[in-house]
Amino acid sequence: MKQKIILAAVFLIGLILILIWVGGGFHSKVPGGRTYDTKRTEVKPKTVKIEMTRIPGEVTVSGTVISREIARVASKIQGNVVEIKVDAGDSVKKGDLLVRLDSKELAERRAQAKAALVAAKADLNRAKGDFERYQSLYEKQSISKKQFDDITAAYDVAKATKERAEAALDETETQFSYTKITAPFDGIVGERAINVGDLVTPGRFLLSVYNPETAELQAPVPEQYATYLKEGSTVTVEIPSLGLKQKTKIREVVPQRDERSRTIQVKAILKDVPGLAPGLFGKLTFSTKVSQVILIPRSAVTTVGQLETVRVWDNGRIWVRNVKIGRTIDDKVEVLSGLTHGEELVVE
Repeated sequence: MKQKIILAAVFLIGLILILIWVGGGFHSKVPGGRTYDTKRTEVKPKTVKIEMTRIPGEVTVSGTVISREIARVASKIQGNVVEIKVDAGDSVKKGDLLVRLDSKELAERRAQAKAALVAAKADLNRAKGDFERYQSLYEKQSISKKQFDDITAAYDVAKATKERAEAALDETETQFSYTKITAPFDGIVGERAINVGDLVTPGRFLLSVYNPETAELQAPVPEQYATYLKEGSTVTVEIPSLGLKQKTKIREVVPQRDERSRTIQVKAILKDVPGLAPGLFGKLTFSTKVSQVILIPRSAVTTVGQLETVRVWDNGRIWVRNVKIGRTIDDKVEVLSGLTHGEELVVE
């Protein structure tokens, strides 16, 4: 049994070593600049002259999609959820019903408040009539001042009672209105955190609504790049999960630095597209200082394993040249080493 385990281990180690060797793990990458001679050709191939190109540097940072207009809808009263009209991803209009809470108890309180107001108004009407009658008698000196003062006080109490009844009804009406939770603006439901039957309390988060037309990418950028980031500057945003890549502008650069990460917050506008929602991962790319580089067509580079080569025309011969490739910019690649200004690159 031990012999079988040892043989299996030796076989596995050997296989791993072979895979590492095939992948070039035991060899350092060949540096750019080594040239291999090829046979002379009578017909000159199609070539382009290698020139230095001025391009700005680029920095890419990670960010998150947010919405400038987003509401975290919460309950203002305690109650049981009896109806949910929307789900995550649904479009809503301002004023649309989102959630309804149990309103039986508040309906009873509202009915009681209405009845109390009716009674208060009736008492006030009687008190007003008594006051007007006693006022006439007092002016004729038919009653004493104390009798008139007593009826005036009763009239004032009736007026105050009516005002309290109105306030109580207004409060009950307001509380009753809170049983119907509506959309604060046109938008899309982002998330839902409740189910029918849940008991909610004041301040509990129910769901969120966001406006997709105000979406933007927010990214923390190291503070050393602050000089390259201005409001209105052109940047590139990318949302990999949506296959989205847009040229856009910076809407805001938050000047305050994060003391722990030494970054500033940059917010770039996003055009509304299907599927764009707060929380998505994104990338923000912006330009920095200009530098001179050699750019060649990407199709002119041949890659075999870790070797990157190009063909160079010189003195009637095609020479194969090892190069070191850097960034890819559109349909071209940056040559870090192996080519110099003025040489002719074979492109056919």
